[in-house]
Amino acid sequence: MADHLSEEEQIESFKRWWAENGLQIVVSVVLVVGGYFGWQGWQDSQQAQAQQASDLYIEMIDIVASQSDGGALNLQKEVAINNLANQLKADFSGSGYAQFAALLNAKIAVDNNELDRAATELQWAMDQDPEPETERLVKLRLARVEAARGNIETALQMVQGIDPAEMKSAYEEAKGDFYLQQGNTAAAYTAYESALAANDSTDQMIVNILQLKISQVKPVAVLEPATLEATLEATLKATKDDTNQIGESQEGDSQ
Repeated sequence: MADHLSEEEQIESFKRWWAENGLQIVVSVVLVVGGYFGWQGWQDSQQAQAQQASDLYIEMIDIVASQSDGGALNLQKEVAINNLANQLKADFSGSGYAQFAALLNAKIAVDNNELDRAATELQWAMDQDPEPETERLVKLRLARVEAARGNIETALQMVQGIDPAEMKSAYEEAKGDFYLQQGNTAAAYTAYESALAANDSTDQMIVNILQLKISQVKPVAVLEPATLEATLEATLKATKDDTNQIGESQEGDSQ
C-alpha cells in the first residue's frame, strides 16, 4: 500500500511540476528547434544570395573575356557590364562581388577617359566598408584617378599614413609618381627606391619600370663615380663640340 501511495504521490508531484514548468519547457524546445532551423534557413538564404551575386559577376567577366583581341569594349558590351554592375550594387551591395563590379566599371571609365565616373565608382566601393585587402586596392586606384584629375595633394594624402601590407611596393611607386607630378624629384627618388626594395614580384617588367623611373629622378650626387665621370666627360665633350661649331661658323662668316 505504501508503495502504491508513493507512486501516486510521485504522479501528483510530476503533474504539479508539469503544470508549473511544462509550458516553459515546450517554449524552450520550440525556440531551440526553431532557432536551429531558422539559422539553417538564414545560412541557406545567404548562400543563395552569394551564388546569385557570383553568377552576375561571372557574367560580367565573361563579357570582358569575349573581347578576344584585348582591345576596348564596344558600346553594347560596356552597357551590358554597366547594367550588371548596377544590379549587383543595388541587390548585393554588401558583397565583395558588388565592390569588384564597381572596380571593373571604374577601369572601363578610365579607359574611356571618364575620370569623374571612375572616381564615383571607386568611392562607392570605399563606402561599402570593404575587406582590408579590397580597401587597399580601391584606395590606391582612387588615388591614381584623383592624381589624373589634377588633385595631386588629395592623391598623396590617400596613400600616406596607412599600412599597405602586401601592396607596399605599389603604394610607394604611386607616391613616386605623384611627387614627380609635383616636380619633387628628390621625394620621387626616395619613393621609387622604397618601391623597388619592397617589390617581391617575379615579373621582370615591374623591376625594369621601377629602375627606369629611378634613373630618371636619381640625383647627380648619388650617381656612381664612374657614371658621374662619364656624364661629366659627355657634358664637356658636348660643350667643346658646340664651341668648335660656333668658332667654325664665325670663321666662315669672316671669310
